Amino acid sequence: MSYKKNILFILPFALLFLSCDNSVVSRAEYDALLSEKQEMEALNDSLQFELSSLKIYVECLEEDNNELIEELKRTPCD
Repeated sequence: MSYKKNILFILPFALLFLSCDNSVVSRAEYDALLSEKQEMEALNDSLQFELSSLKIYVECLEEDNNELIEELKRTPCD
């Protein structure tokens, strides 16, 4: 009985591994998807860098804005 349970447990994984390199997904399609994945990762890295730069820029603008607000508060009203 235990032997049958082990086979039923292992069988789906074995079938999955056997289907990885056959006609289910051609090598050309796999290579194309892998290339696209690498391009997406490179684009993601670039966008993450741009996002961090924009966050720094926003922080600088907020500091400038706060300084201007303080200067405006110190300016006497006519």
